Amino acid sequence: MIDIKVSKETLLRIENDFKDYITQRNIGYIIFVAKTNENIITAYNNKKGINFKVTFQGKDYMDLAKKYCEDPSLIHKKKKEDKESLYFIDINNQIGSDEVGTGDFLGPIVVCATYVDINAMKIINEYHIQDSKKMTDKKILELIPQIKNRIHYECKLLPNYKYNNAIKKPTFNINKIKCIMHNYVLFNLKQKCPSIQNIYMDQFLDKEKYYSYLKNVNNVVKDITFKEKGETYFPSVALASCFARYFFLEYMKELEVKYQTTIPLGASKDVDEFSINFVKKYGINELENICKANFKNLSGIKKEISF
Repeated sequence: MIDIKVSKETLLRIENDFKDYITQRNIGYIIFVAKTNENIITAYNNKKGINFKVTFQGKDYMDLAKKYCEDPSLIHKKKKEDKESLYFIDINNQIGSDEVGTGDFLGPIVVCATYVDINAMKIINEYHIQDSKKMTDKKILELIPQIKNRIHYECKLLPNYKYNNAIKKPTFNINKIKCIMHNYVLFNLKQKCPSIQNIYMDQFLDKEKYYSYLKNVNNVVKDITFKEKGETYFPSVALASCFARYFFLEYMKELEVKYQTTIPLGASKDVDEFSINFVKKYGINELENICKANFKNLSGIKKEISF
């Protein structure tokens, strides 16, 4: 990967040369992303309108940089040990957040934010970290302990008994809870990395609605770039998704030890069958301590066991 500074004229030439390969436009401070079979070209906005930054990643990154760089003497080859990532459209310094557990009847909601710089990118490439949904739980449980002391991160875990208390309030729903949790981890991480301007989030609702849920919250983080499937585009979101999954799984392991059983994930019939047997052994109140009480699963379980 290499960054070069170009004039507006050269930027327009690059955009024209790759117009048939442009996959994204106007994502936060990114002007466009062009993706060929072997390369990714990302152009970044400059408020001053001069010396735009363009990043080249992939097989031909050096040849492309030489072709468009207005001062070839500024181009230096990267060290052989540097690895490339064609997975993300932006690998510059950034913060990103993601959550897990919102679709699971049993288990908490966990939201994490991570800071990614050049050192974190090396870790991401070395351990082949990507969206947690594309990695096995076994792999996440193996990798995250090896790297978590080398990454700046912030996590917030909401146990279900607290979730159930919150969801009873007339102004609360699961999206508002997620918004508050995302803002919490982003604000705390941004305090540790105050110079970071590029903040990404896996979009789960539109920007206006997100901020409307935070209207009575202090220290709201602004200038977030919201993007669906953000873990595909931004390494900070992908890494955050893995951290969130790790802490979710660790919490579930603690519950399994406590109740001496294997707890299924999701909200399927298998989960309902498990929950019915759980109630028979531990009681309905104990189930409500580890489940999301507003899920339809609970009413069906109560009906099945005549509560």
